[in-house]
Amino acid sequence: MDLTIGDGKIVLANPDDKGQAELVADTDGQGKVRIDGQYLTQALKACGGMVEFKLTNAYSPTLFSSDGYQLVVMPMLTNEANEQAKTDREAKAEQAEPQPTEPEAEPKKARRSRKAKEAVTV
Repeated sequence: MDLTIGDGKIVLANPDDKGQAELVADTDGQGKVRIDGQYLTQALKACGGMVEFKLTNAYSPTLFSSDGYQLVVMPMLTNEANEQAKTDREAKAEQAEPQPTEPEAEPKKARRSRKAKEAVTV
């Protein structure tokens, strides 16, 4: 089941183009995720009534919560989710790359003076 969230509604669509339904909802942001229809049904039944649905991206766990009850559902990976994950990884790698700076001179090591070894008696 494809869930598209945004613009004050959630659109539930069958990935095989067998139909869709629109639900009016309080939404904050936009997103799209594919969840197995049976898992979605079980999550909604378990939470009962009004459900808060939190989505980070198309490939991360989805959180359903209601009256202190929380349930995590893993999304199904799609080509679109894989592309989003790849883009996110590349962006994160670019941010993590160190910026080129001028090379710093290595600190000079202190020289040790060599002392003659003294004999030890036992």
